[in-house]
Amino acid sequence: MPAILAFFLIAQPAFAQQKPWTPRFSPNEVRSAQQDPRAYTIDPESVRFIKLGPAVIAQGGQAEPPLPDPGGSIDPSMIINIAKEIWQIILDNQPVVDVKISYAAAVPKGVDHWTQLAGWQPPQGTVYQFVAKNMYGAKTIDVKFQVLRTAGGNYNGKGKYLTNVTVEPLMVSVNWGYKLSLEASVPAESIANVGSTEDPIAGMVAGLRWAIHTPVKHIEGKSLYYLQGDGLFRELGGPFQIEGFDEVKNVLESLRKPISWD
Repeated sequence: MPAILAFFLIAQPAFAQQKPWTPRFSPNEVRSAQQDPRAYTIDPESVRFIKLGPAVIAQGGQAEPPLPDPGGSIDPSMIINIAKEIWQIILDNQPVVDVKISYAAAVPKGVDHWTQLAGWQPPQGTVYQFVAKNMYGAKTIDVKFQVLRTAGGNYNGKGKYLTNVTVEPLMVSVNWGYKLSLEASVPAESIANVGSTEDPIAGMVAGLRWAIHTPVKHIEGKSLYYLQGDGLFRELGGPFQIEGFDEVKNVLESLRKPISWD
């Protein structure tokens, strides 16, 4: 594991919501939850983020025209987020994000907009399914979303940077009596130069905080993602289920069993 990635695992930044979220429930929802609390209580062990694979991103449209180069005020080795630090993805079961303006970017200090950099790679995305079940084992939350990012930008041929790092909901299915919120966070302290002064590489930790409310129960958590300007992308922490993980886990469990010489 690269040393800088180990650092991020140890020194994870805080990912706080912008403000308390208090959903409203109808009298019928409250009454139903009181009569059958187990149906309106999430089983924490059932919460999973399932990695489905790469996203298919439609290419098209015109790129934004490049902004003027501010010149000598640029420091390629100092990397900052010039876009958003916190933005809402889903609120009260409804997608509210505009990915054109709600994103993070890790670029050299002194740059005003990502279009002042060149050499950007095509956008990439990874699709996940977020599921949760109640205490009866019935699925109550089923969401598909994609983590988008654009890597590889350079300043006068120097460095590798990130832009358009965001989360886009693709499908939201939430049972009656449940309220879901998703929020993305990229705090300033999560941005770093994981390369060198001569060859800067942007590193970023992005958090996705989720909260599920019912009239009788509240549960929340977060998932973390690590991104680099050279295109590296991986999950850092959260209830992830990666394709093929169960098969690998079964093999490892079998290896732990005592060897029989019979």
